[in-house]
Amino acid sequence: MKTRRRSVSFQRQRGIALFVALIGMVLLSLAGIALVRSVDTTTSVASNIAFRQGSIGPVNQAIEEAIDALFKSKSIALQNVNDLPHRYYALLQPGEHSNGLPDILAGDYSTMLAKYNGAGLPAVVADPVTHMEVRSVIERVCNGVGPGPWPVTIGTCDTLPPKVSPAGTDNRVGGKNIPLPPIPNFRITVRVDLPNANTVSHAQTFVR
Repeated sequence: MKTRRRSVSFQRQRGIALFVALIGMVLLSLAGIALVRSVDTTTSVASNIAFRQGSIGPVNQAIEEAIDALFKSKSIALQNVNDLPHRYYALLQPGEHSNGLPDILAGDYSTMLAKYNGAGLPAVVADPVTHMEVRSVIERVCNGVGPGPWPVTIGTCDTLPPKVSPAGTDNRVGGKNIPLPPIPNFRITVRVDLPNANTVSHAQTFVR
């Protein structure tokens, strides 16, 4: 009788050990999955940070080109009408997102590409080394109705007063004040895409 009791007790212990071993395997499997996901997330975050750092140069170049077109070379000759070959709009475009992003540069890559090409803006060629695609639009911070041209007025545009010297003589000729027109603000928005990684970076600045 004693021998049978020991045999039954031993078999029960073996069954418990198997159950504990199975639980341990499940826990180890979950830990392994969590580790793999953590590594993937870390790699993805690191890649995104590296891409954003790498996009700073193209963004700065796009902004400098916009400033040159507006104020230096003045390739945008008439600021009160749209100039699509130079990606310039004399008015803020409709459909602006809550974060201030123009609709034409918003959305996933394929959606944005359809809107951008459909607007008749210049085609973009990806950089052969980084595969980055840089798109930008310039908007004069004005609202208007009807066909252009749209003049700059305090009621329709976000403007700043013209600069004058501390002596106040910049706008005086023959002792008389000459009224100077208000100066509009311009908003430059840049989008940088890396299609292979499905990653996008936006930047925006205001100039006058």
